[in-house]
Amino acid sequence: MSESIRRTPATKRPDLSNQHLLWLVVAVAIALVVVAVLGRLLPPHLMRPGSGLLQSLAATGSLLLLTPFVFSVKKRGGHANVPNRWFVAHVLASLVGVTLVSIHAFASFSGPPLLMVLSLLLLVVTGIYGRVVLARQMAATLGTKSAAFIPSDPDLKSKLRKVINDKIALLQQIDPDADEAVFSVTLGHWLRSPVQSWRYTRLATRESTLVGNRTTVPVLQAWWRIVHLLLAWGFLFGLLVHVFLATFFAGYVADGEEIYWWHLTKW
Repeated sequence: MSESIRRTPATKRPDLSNQHLLWLVVAVAIALVVVAVLGRLLPPHLMRPGSGLLQSLAATGSLLLLTPFVFSVKKRGGHANVPNRWFVAHVLASLVGVTLVSIHAFASFSGPPLLMVLSLLLLVVTGIYGRVVLARQMAATLGTKSAAFIPSDPDLKSKLRKVINDKIALLQQIDPDADEAVFSVTLGHWLRSPVQSWRYTRLATRESTLVGNRTTVPVLQAWWRIVHLLLAWGFLFGLLVHVFLATFFAGYVADGEEIYWWHLTKW
């Protein structure tokens, strides 16, 4: 009798379908409309942006909105064994965070915080577009060789060979055991070898430009990820500035009016 083979069960990979994602977005939109209507029925002191209620909601929402950045660090750091799980957490935490922060912003829908809410809206829109529309386009692009039918620089092959050789030589300093064909710089590499990682990233960008990766796909597909990341990091910067000013420079934020929110200093 042959020996039975034991198989390790595959790690369960949670998924969030496009239909479920769209329903969640609709639910968030309905919740915000309901809050905007019912908020007019609550006592005015509760609906001030810095009230105990709305400041607590904003703080909770802000923490939830940090989940996507944890997802990015985990993924780029090579520590996300089940990326789908972090992606689902990224989406769910982001939607709840957007809801709570928007409720806080509705109380005073003006000034610099309005730009943060706008960036959140654009993040949601670009995220949904990337998942529902561009994901299919990107899947269809894999394995195609459209660049092969475009007239190329006669010196392209030698230029590519030089870039790849430079990458291989540089990779020996970053990660000697890695394979250049499948290697990408992670957060750990940036921390251990920042200069070499920067140089390698420049070479990888140069290689991508020579091959024409962005020119062979639609503009939205080529630049969607960069726009989404810029919006995300821009929002994070604005959030940190907003929290810092409201906490340590309450007097500046109040601009001569009452400081009624929780803070540490009144500068």
